[in-house]
This record gives sequence, structure tokens and C-alpha cells, in this order.
Amino acid sequence: MRLDKDKIKDSLTTKEIHRILKDLGSKDPLQGIQYQTVCHGGSSHKLYYYEESKTFHCYTSCSESMDIYELVSRSKDISFPQAVKYVAELTNKTFGFGSKLKGENGDIVSDWEWLNKFTKKEKKLITLPEYNDKVLQRFTPKLHESWFDEGISLETAEKFRVGYYFRENSEAITIPHYDLNNRLVGIRRRSLIIEDVDNGRKYMPITVGNTTYNHQTMFNVYGLHTNKGTIKRLKKIFFYEGEKSVFKTEDVYGGNNFSCAVCSSQITDYHRDIALSLGVEEVFIGFDKFRAKKEYESEEVYQKLIEKYQDKLLKFARKFTPYCKVFIIWDDFDLLDPKDSPIDKGKSILEQLMKCKYEIKTSGVEL
Repeated sequence: MRLDKDKIKDSLTTKEIHRILKDLGSKDPLQGIQYQTVCHGGSSHKLYYYEESKTFHCYTSCSESMDIYELVSRSKDISFPQAVKYVAELTNKTFGFGSKLKGENGDIVSDWEWLNKFTKKEKKLITLPEYNDKVLQRFTPKLHESWFDEGISLETAEKFRVGYYFRENSEAITIPHYDLNNRLVGIRRRSLIIEDVDNGRKYMPITVGNTTYNHQTMFNVYGLHTNKGTIKRLKKIFFYEGEKSVFKTEDVYGGNNFSCAVCSSQITDYHRDIALSLGVEEVFIGFDKFRAKKEYESEEVYQKLIEKYQDKLLKFARKFTPYCKVFIIWDDFDLLDPKDSPIDKGKSILEQLMKCKYEIKTSGVEL
């Protein structure tokens, strides 16, 4: 029988999600949606489940969103069809297509034909839930000195409504996230607690009272609520990883700031579609420089990891090549430190990197 993975996934109840996660090794969830990070073998409850879109987001090592099948595939190291079969059997679901094939092998279909059944379906449009922005009154409207020392101005902090939150066992810089239509869809905190940073909780959704102001970053692009006018006017968009890079670019270029941030290590199809809706003709991908080589790593292993990172950036770039020009910013001259954003060393270095950008075409790469 050919299983219909969409019907199975859409029919999963919260109780069934609990059962699957428990079978994968997670303990009981926190606040009903926070599971242990079984996607990469972690023990912290930083794997969030979002009922509306039926997706998970790992806020630690993976820093990615995934559906239940991808999660199972990673956790158990099995193929996609095996993951669908596992979920179906564990939850006793038997939704299928009903084969019309005749003959002795009527229940057999090739993997390619089976998978192609799913690629033809239209994607669901996601509208993120809106929060009441009165919660921002709970935060002190000031810029933390650590960010001020990095060159972020008070004016920029005010423009983006960056704040400061201090309570017992909690101290953080607050960053409200708005969508393209100026709706508050989430609030991220940059923890100032050393233990949080050391344990992979540097950037997390903030909890105020009984509400956690989380959102799926894969469905939103940070900074467009302020920069969409400039992006439309210049027909350009620059993708950074983090919000702080958008702030630094604002202080350098002001009214010509066409940057935004994906707030993760991936560019999704939704990010692409949002950018294209603004009429962009040029896309720049300026992700953080790859990390430094670890002591135990051989040079050969390290270089392979860099190549893997480059392949990931190329994958992101090729989402745009059928529609517009796209460039990758890559530091060939060691102008940046490991894990630096292209803007971290200032305007001069950023513009040097822009002069040496790589244009990605459907036919290959050009300098």
C-alpha cells in the first residue's frame, strides 16, 4: 500500500506527537510543546512543536525547522519512506492512495513515482499568530552597553524597538519581530546569562508571565517591517543570519539599508517568496563566516566541512536563480574573523567583500 504522508501528518494529534517523541527518546514536554532535541541526540528541551503548521524547530545545534518525517529520519537515521512507515505504524494510520496498478506487483511503485506524488501539491500559506505589542511596555527601552560598544546606536535601537529585560534568573536584550504587515509575531531574547550562552540558549523566544513569544522564523524575514520601502525602491535585498547585522547596516547606510535577517542558518522557500513579492532584482547572501578549525580536527576534515557549508549557500542561492540575479558574499582574504558577519568589521570591509562577491547562475558560478 502506498501511504499518503500528507494525510497522515495532517491528522496527527498532539497526543500522537507526544507518543512519537517519547518513542524517539524524549521525556515529557515542557509547556506542552518543548521536547528534548532528539533530532541531534541532545538532552535540552529546545525542540519546539508548532501545531498549526505541523512542524518542529530546533533552537540549538540544528537551528532548523522540519516536519515529523524529517525529525524521525534524523533521530533514527533512516530514509524518508521508512520514516513515513514508522509514523504510520506507531499511530495506526493507514491513509493510502489506493493502487490502480494491475498484476502480481500491484502494490509496488518506484520511489521516484511515489515521491513525485507529493511535489505536485501546492504549499499551504502560513499566517503567523499575532501578539499584542503592549507587552513591549514590560521591557526597558534602552540599549545594552555591550551592543553600544559594538557600534549600534541608540537611534537604531529605538527604531527597531530593541529593549532590555531583567528579572530573577533572567537578563536579556529583547528583539521584537514583526512581519511584512507590521504585526508583532514573536519576541526573541539575547540572553546575557553566561550559563544560557554556554548551553546553546543565547537566542531564544522570551517568556513573559505565562506566554512564550515564539514564532517560526522559517515563515518570516526580520527587518522588512522597516526596510521594505528601501528594498522595493532599490530592488535589492541582503540576507544576513542575525538581527544584529541589520542594526549595524542601518547605522552605516541609514535610508539605503536593504538588509534583512533570517534568524537561523537557512533560507527557506518562504523567505524567497517574501523577497520576490517585493520585486527584487538582486539578492545578496551574506551569512556568517565559517567557524574556526577545532583542535582535534584534521585539515582535510575541516576543508570538507567548509565545502559542505559552501554547498549549503549554493543551495540557498539557487532558490533565486530562476527569478533574479543572486550573489554570495565569501571572504577569500581573511578580512573577517571566524563566525563574523560581513558587516562586523565595518563599512570598508563589507564593501571590499561586495566587490569580490560571487554571482551564482543556473549554469555555474562567476566572480
